[in-house]
Order: sequence, then structure tokens, then C-alpha cells
Amino acid sequence: MNLRRPRSAFTLIELLVVIAIISTLIGLLLPAVQKAREAAARISCANNLKQLGLAMQNYESTLGQLPPSRIRVGGATWQVLLLPQIEQDNLYRQWNIGLSYYQQNTTARMTGVRNFFCPSRRTASTSQSGSIAGDIPSDTSWGSSTHTPGALGDYAAVIDPNGTDSATDTGPGNRGAFQLGTGFRLLDFRDGTSNSFLIGEKHVPQNKEGYGWWDCSTYNGDYYQCSGRAASRLYPLTTNPMDTGWKFGSRHTQVVLFCYADGHVQNIPEITDPYILELLSQRNDGQVIPNFGG
Repeated sequence: MNLRRPRSAFTLIELLVVIAIISTLIGLLLPAVQKAREAAARISCANNLKQLGLAMQNYESTLGQLPPSRIRVGGATWQVLLLPQIEQDNLYRQWNIGLSYYQQNTTARMTGVRNFFCPSRRTASTSQSGSIAGDIPSDTSWGSSTHTPGALGDYAAVIDPNGTDSATDTGPGNRGAFQLGTGFRLLDFRDGTSNSFLIGEKHVPQNKEGYGWWDCSTYNGDYYQCSGRAASRLYPLTTNPMDTGWKFGSRHTQVVLFCYADGHVQNIPEITDPYILELLSQRNDGQVIPNFGG
């Protein structure tokens, strides 16, 4: 007599239990993966800022001063001038520094640079279409009054705490790291290069990527808002993507990254006292900077 052994199989209840366990494990794993991904993106962002800080020091060593925030109204910004220092000589040669942003060729205007993007927000490859609105000539001699798109970027030069880069504008005096038309020497940072912001992450509200003034072309020196930011009691930090302010900010968790004039990069908590931000944004105010949780 040939007896067959009964076939083993999962019951419906056992199958449901297994599915529930797998779902729970996936639910536990996803936040860990997201945290690891953000940690990697933050490290990459910090490395970008470190490279830009070193490029700034090389620029100052070669030319005797840092680049200006922008050569002149309508001219190239500090990002353009820094291109040879970050191994982008070919792109720099596409620029005619004597012309305005609007008069440059398409390659010069539209070519994004990887080091100018924080991967927590976007990359150069996902921003190939450039700016969407806001790059309109303030002087009609540069071209028609239509938007002229250009490459974007996630880092901004630290300008005066009152929110301008012009030395003639009223306010507490132009004490930021960068100003229009003239670059400073590192010796001009009399508060100490380790106590002075140089470059930071710029805030761009959600759904405003590519829209001026939040995010016009980073090469456009017609408007200082494109490539500069202020950090002060008037312009506190933010990591809230819904914040519509023009300020420094990031897509990291509760911190914004800054490169100091000595080249070191630091995570600055979003809740840092705006008065301390104001002190760190001035190169020569002579004030003592209190300890803070940076």
C-alpha cells in the first residue's frame, strides 16, 4: 500500500503574520535608510563648501584679495570668478568678463557646476533647465526685457547683515565678507577668519526653485539676491521649506552649513540666536562672539 505524506503549506493566518512582520521590518528600515541618505548628503554638502573655501583662499593667495560679490551691476558673480580655482577653466573661458550676464553665450550662462549644489535639495543634472523667472535686465542696453535663463546654485556669499552688498548703502556699514566691485583681503577680517562666515547654504522655498529673487541664476550679477544672502536679526536661519523669506537656509535637519573665512565648515543650528549670526556675518565689528551650539 503506497501511503503519501500530507503536503505542508502555510495557513492563511501564518501568511498574514509573516506579511505583518515584513511590513514592520520595512517600516523600521526606511527611516534608517533615509537618515543614512541624509547624512551622506550632508557630508557631500560640507565637502562642497570646504572646496569652495579652499578655492577662495587660493584666489586670495593668487590675486591678493577675495573675489567681489559681483564685479559690477550686471556683471559676473563670485561663482564665475571662482571657476578656475575649482578646475572649471574651460567654462570660465566661455565668459567674456567685459560683458553683462545677459550678453554671455548659452554655454557660459547655462552650464551648472556640481560643487555649487547641495544633494539634499538637487544636483547639477536635475537643474539643467536653469532659472525659470526673474533674470530680467535692469538696463535695456543689455537686451530686451525678457527672462534670460542661467545656471542655478545652492550656496551664497555672506553680505552685510542689513541685506545689501553695496558699500554706499545705508545701514551698519558694509562689514560682510563680500561686497560689490571690490574684494577684501583675509587680513581685512580683523575679527579673525575663524570667527567670520564666508559662504553658506541659501534658502529656496519649496516650489520656488529657479524663481528670482529666491533662486535666479547664480551667475547673474544684475541682482545681488541671486548669489548673496544675509544672516542677522533681520534674516534668521531656516530649514522650513515653506518659509518664503530671503535668507540662509537648507534642506538638512535643523542645521545650515557655513564655510568660515579660515576654510573650516560648521553645522549652525537653525535656532542659533540671530544676534550671534549677525556677529559672525561681520568681518571687523570688534565684538566678542558668545559661545553657541554650533
